[in-house]
Amino acid sequence: MFVGISELCQTKGKVRNVSVRTNYAESVAKGGHLPVILSRYGSDDQLEEILSRLDLLLLPGGGDISPARYGGTQAPALVRVNLLRDSFEWRLLTLAEKRRLPVVGICRGCQVLNVFHGGTLWQDLPSEFPVQEIQHRGGTHHPISIAAGARLARMISSTSVMVNSSHHQAVKTPAPGFRIVATSPDGVVEAIESEDYPALGVQFHPEVMVAKEHDTSLLKFFQNLPLL
Repeated sequence: MFVGISELCQTKGKVRNVSVRTNYAESVAKGGHLPVILSRYGSDDQLEEILSRLDLLLLPGGGDISPARYGGTQAPALVRVNLLRDSFEWRLLTLAEKRRLPVVGICRGCQVLNVFHGGTLWQDLPSEFPVQEIQHRGGTHHPISIAAGARLARMISSTSVMVNSSHHQAVKTPAPGFRIVATSPDGVVEAIESEDYPALGVQFHPEVMVAKEHDTSLLKFFQNLPLL
């Protein structure tokens, strides 16, 4: 299985690198698949040609999405909006959907999936979310509850699992055609999936648990990507 991973679109000074975090590539490989790094350089026709050879598109974590994408006004807590990456991943999703290419979004990628399809976000959980039982930043761990029959439940063969938490944004209003399939104990959305398209977004970081923390509880997530 060929899994395309979108680049981070990060720049440091005048240096522009095409890169992804190694945790994503390593976890995809541990799942038995080949990671393919997707660069923003190239025309839509060239990107479409690359996507035609892939089996799945993976949108990784990273900085905040511009609230202008969902009709919001930028909150003070937003400090790492990446407009270049927003533009690139909107291009990727437009082309992926044209081919009905399965899509998985992780953390920011989950949020991108939701906003691309018309949903909204909590811009900053600590200052906006009604209930704050869990510290969702700093790499803490907590359980999540998964809806029976959800794609995520089938992929990991469970309706409950411990996950990590390293984010300050999350899905607020699910996009039309998407449903919430997992939540944390305080009600923060931990996974969404499309009702009629092979698309799944998870708010936690399974790639960190598999590659960095050497936790095998979510290795099935990557092994069973074809189930999407």
